[in-house]
Amino acid sequence: MKESQLTQAQQANLRIFRGIAAEGRTALEAFQEDASAGMRIIKGFIESAGAGDRVRNMCIPVRRAYLKNDPVNMGRIVKMLRAVGPPEIQERLDQFERNYAPIQQELDSASILNDRRITHAEMFEVWIDAVVFHEIPAKRQPFLTMAEELGKAVEGIALHLAERMAVLLVELDGVVAGFSGEHEESPAKSDEG
Repeated sequence: MKESQLTQAQQANLRIFRGIAAEGRTALEAFQEDASAGMRIIKGFIESAGAGDRVRNMCIPVRRAYLKNDPVNMGRIVKMLRAVGPPEIQERLDQFERNYAPIQQELDSASILNDRRITHAEMFEVWIDAVVFHEIPAKRQPFLTMAEELGKAVEGIALHLAERMAVLLVELDGVVAGFSGEHEESPAKSDEG
């Protein structure tokens, strides 16, 4: 453990990240239970009873870990650990980055929906803001407009990305725990295999 080589602010970010990842782990497990029970998306909206709350609970930590300007952004955490982590942590970070690469490729990709080209990152960012801030009309409206214009594929694509990111959030938490010499929770299941 080289946590002492980190500044107090960096150490605090790792603690906050671990808390966010714990929330993400719990929410991901509940979401995956819903998904295996047959969650439905109808006309671009999640329609299964209670699923909206479980999706929102999963998206809150995912959004924080995804946003580049958030101190607990996964990329920032990786960079921080890269700077001081011992070889075994470097290897785990390498694996994390290999696992994240397909998600980044998917975010960078685009779909043509109703004759409009739109990146998956744009869909995801508009959707996750709407899910997390569902009670704020100004935050929800861009997604509603997008779903009306482009159809139900928007939520399906974004939801799939959110679940995959939640799995990686949990994976990175294991790396942080290993770095900090703390208990590692069992990893979440991935729908990728």
